[in-house]
Amino acid sequence: MLPQNDLSALSTEHFLDVSGSAPPILAGHLKLGGVNPQGRSFEFNSFYLLHNDLPCIPVMGEFHFSRYPRRDWEVELLKMKAGGIEIVATYIFWIHIEADEGAFDWADNKDLRAFITLCGALGLDAVVRIGPFAHGECRNGGFPDWLYGRPFATRSGDARYLAYVERFYQAISTQLEGLLFKDGGPVIGIQIENEYMHTGAPWEVTYRTGTEWVPRGSEGSAHMATLKNLAQRVGLDAPIYTCTGWLNSPIVDGEMLPMHGGYVFTPWSPDPSYVQPPTTEFIFRDRHRTPLLTGAPTYDPVRYPYICCEIGGGIQDTYYHRNIVPPEAIEALTVMNLAGGANWIGYYMYHGGSNPISKQSYLNEYTVPRISYDFQAPLREFGQVADSFRYLRILHLFLKDFGDLLAPMTACVPSDAAAIVPTDTESLRFAARTKDGSGFVFLNNYQDHVEMHDLTDIRLTLRTGEGMLTIPHGEPLTLAKHVAAIIPFGLILGSIRLEYATTQLLTKIQTAGATDYFFFAPHKMRSEYAFSAASFRKLTVEGGTTIDVADTTYVTVTPGTACLITLEAISGEVVRIFTLTRAQAENATKVTLAGQTRLFISEDTLLEKGAVGALHHVGNSEVGFSLYPPFEGVIESPNGNFEAATDGQFTHYALKLAEHPIPFEMESIGANKVCLSFPPNFLDGLDDVYLRIDYVGDMGNAFIDGRLVSDNFYNGTAWEIGLRRFADQLSSKELLIMITPIAPQAQNARYLPTGMAFQPDVNQAGISLIRSITAVPVYQIPLTLIPASEGG
Repeated sequence: MLPQNDLSALSTEHFLDVSGSAPPILAGHLKLGGVNPQGRSFEFNSFYLLHNDLPCIPVMGEFHFSRYPRRDWEVELLKMKAGGIEIVATYIFWIHIEADEGAFDWADNKDLRAFITLCGALGLDAVVRIGPFAHGECRNGGFPDWLYGRPFATRSGDARYLAYVERFYQAISTQLEGLLFKDGGPVIGIQIENEYMHTGAPWEVTYRTGTEWVPRGSEGSAHMATLKNLAQRVGLDAPIYTCTGWLNSPIVDGEMLPMHGGYVFTPWSPDPSYVQPPTTEFIFRDRHRTPLLTGAPTYDPVRYPYICCEIGGGIQDTYYHRNIVPPEAIEALTVMNLAGGANWIGYYMYHGGSNPISKQSYLNEYTVPRISYDFQAPLREFGQVADSFRYLRILHLFLKDFGDLLAPMTACVPSDAAAIVPTDTESLRFAARTKDGSGFVFLNNYQDHVEMHDLTDIRLTLRTGEGMLTIPHGEPLTLAKHVAAIIPFGLILGSIRLEYATTQLLTKIQTAGATDYFFFAPHKMRSEYAFSAASFRKLTVEGGTTIDVADTTYVTVTPGTACLITLEAISGEVVRIFTLTRAQAENATKVTLAGQTRLFISEDTLLEKGAVGALHHVGNSEVGFSLYPPFEGVIESPNGNFEAATDGQFTHYALKLAEHPIPFEMESIGANKVCLSFPPNFLDGLDDVYLRIDYVGDMGNAFIDGRLVSDNFYNGTAWEIGLRRFADQLSSKELLIMITPIAPQAQNARYLPTGMAFQPDVNQAGISLIRSITAVPVYQIPLTLIPASEGG
């Protein structure tokens, strides 16, 4: 173990005992898993999933195929894959598919078969949520209007209701024929029902919307078993059956995986005056043992892995509650679930969308916009890449390469963690996951609805099976406000023992003659590594300093692309450690270019398809990316060749785009209405155009030829519309933007920017103002790599 500082100077609130024995892991008791014709296998124990016999922590993201244009599915799935998503979860909304009784419509954007086939072609697995009840802020919770007024209760065991369900399931099964895991297809899981016995949804067909509800159900696990049997009877066989595991939600014991989640903002209260208190989501707990915050689960949690399907990837604004979800909140929420023992990460939503419109009605729930289902997700309603996409990708890279280490590790929470309340801004919130003296410390200084501040002078003392470990050796740590971090201890890198690091592990790649590990520095945290001197024979550092104390070498570095620690093990193995800044890590991902896995750092998103792929780029700024190891040759694009320059250990490639103004004419029809006209070729040379509308009001509505095509509840941020999907209509028709006023006394007026002067509209009814409208070009730039040997 390491030489210690004066432990008497340490606060007991920073002490954690990780020396305890791990709880037993049960195996063979769950009737889940299987092997496909290609030999690919899934198996579950009571703690984690084994994929092809290896522990893993898969990452799943929700994307609703029927809420997005079919022609853009491929690009959006490639973006999801670029963000680290491995499994696509999708609802099949009954009302989208069978709006008229007996007439199933799987055409165009509702083509489930085409969507799942595309997932498989792109190397993505799928979990299909077949309902019949879905919710998802959909009209009637997803039930068709014609199901109302029947002589039976929905979500019940009534044979007349179940006959309709079986018919719906049969239609789904026909669509998925040959696409199930048992056939070598991508559908690895099926969710049965949703939130059964937990919540219902308003029947939108009643006179006063919301006064009569689709029931939550009352028949417990027997009803869930009936639905599963119906699904299997029509051929919907999968190695994994899931259900939501919230409060009161029943499962079929041993045959269904209860899935969990959590949201930072909870805007679904119908009370306009409701003010959300801080959540307890950011208090560390062992979620494997206590998965629910407000009661006991309906099953024995230690017999099941703790897995998530609904970590809030954002939130859908409701009319009265219009929160802005910061990316730090989503990242911290994921970190908290991982710290508590989560061994499957799933986001709702990961990709936003737009509600379709049927000939009968709008298909949204009445509390939310008629069209927009943006959800402030990492990938937004029109495919915009949000900051949360990059924040989460940091974690997904880590889980892809090191999930096999983390999955078997058990949660260790300080004994006084439960005493911390959400409004506590002084206590250090931390926990660990550990196995056999190795592990990760999880730190969190984010809390919703509370103003946090930097925490300084932090030292951690861990009691391991080998003794006491103090982190750090040098200057105490700072945990900046809104930061959640994961730092390793007792980690074996090849054959090098890393006693600890105050940096966060990102990913690794294999290069000629070495294994390269990439870490990054959490904001304001000093970067220190401690290596066991007995595990290496040579150490060099670029961009840092070393100090030897007894049998430990401490290395302090300045993060950046120039920073490099090189270690040569006793065996001769070479390990290189790169330490990036947090900003660089946010823009980093692994790609395969010219047959070599490389680290790619860019504000743009590389969509990999085939040999190379294309860069998704927004705006007229310079296109640029850094690569390690560099590519020996020329990188070309239709927009010109990239110029290469040294960037520390990396090589930076840059391309200056020509200015591409978006021509349009704007006619004002008052303070709150404008008409926009676009030339027929406005998309020439572009992938899309984002129309950004900076306005103040109650809501925005966009019409083409009198038809609502986009809407927005004002929450203080700009409203964006992707014009690509409307390009054919806009070649001959105008786009009308209309802002409805918000009254100064309205509850949702609290979302107006603080200190803003109130400017009433001409009717003195409230504020309604369009401040600016801009058009931003969006490029998809194909890349061609010409090796030096071919370039002459």
